[in-house]
Amino acid sequence: MFSVVLVCLGVFQEYILTNIAQLIRLGHTQIYVLTDAALIPHFAPFSDVIHLVPVESLDDSFGFQQRSIQDKEYRGGFWHHTSARFFVLYEFMAQTGIKNVIHIENDVIIYYNCDKVLTVPLFNKPDLYIPFDSYERNIASIVYIPCATVLAQILVHYDYEKNDMYNFGKIRKKTDYIQQFPIFVEEQAFDSSSTSDSSIIDGERVFVSRGWSQFGGYIFDAAAIGQYVGGVDPRNCPGDTRGFVNETCVIKYADEGVVIWKTDGDDVKRPFLQRNNRQIIPIFNLHIHSKALMLYV
Repeated sequence: MFSVVLVCLGVFQEYILTNIAQLIRLGHTQIYVLTDAALIPHFAPFSDVIHLVPVESLDDSFGFQQRSIQDKEYRGGFWHHTSARFFVLYEFMAQTGIKNVIHIENDVIIYYNCDKVLTVPLFNKPDLYIPFDSYERNIASIVYIPCATVLAQILVHYDYEKNDMYNFGKIRKKTDYIQQFPIFVEEQAFDSSSTSDSSIIDGERVFVSRGWSQFGGYIFDAAAIGQYVGGVDPRNCPGDTRGFVNETCVIKYADEGVVIWKTDGDDVKRPFLQRNNRQIIPIFNLHIHSKALMLYV
């Protein structure tokens, strides 16, 4: 069984409540929120069905708070907190002994019960799994962490001068502990008529799609699908930005098909990428960069 763990540091993000409601709706029973003690009252609507852990109760054995040089002022310390969460996750897992953690960002909606769709045996190596949208950049929208020991082996290489989006790409070159959640179908699995002629881009598409068959044909959104569907954070760009094409992600979803929505017997609305009017690919999660999570559940 997986434990789904969210981290809310510094500033309360109200949309996390929509995220939690969706997790409960899907049938998850082991939900943890690691947060500042002062923020715990915000989670009162779910206090009887989730586990709230004050981060003040956790150690800082890596000394992250002293070593971090990330901006602690911008948007309430956004860049500092996005890196800090991995060290908080480590301390939580080390102190509780909890294993098989699925960590999702607070603006990420998942559409399937992890225990029913992912299952631990799918992770054929006891490594950390995270989506990459290019050779160098990862987006920690959804992360699988098998145990504290593996996370510690990764964090010893953490570069305190870089933000969380570029750390795991660097660390992946130094260790064998990082694998990918696929953000697209494996290239050999279809007639890739839209593939770039550049061999560099082709290789990069293969890289970010690695593991698609392993995970039963689901794709995982790093950020670009959610930005394409729901636009970007209005603080970055005001107005209606739906249809946004992420400049860094090697997969340009606007060129690959359309996102459609379907419901099954449980009445949960779920997104799919429909390609060439024939191939329909389930999307496991969406990174709702616009923060309007209530529109996509």
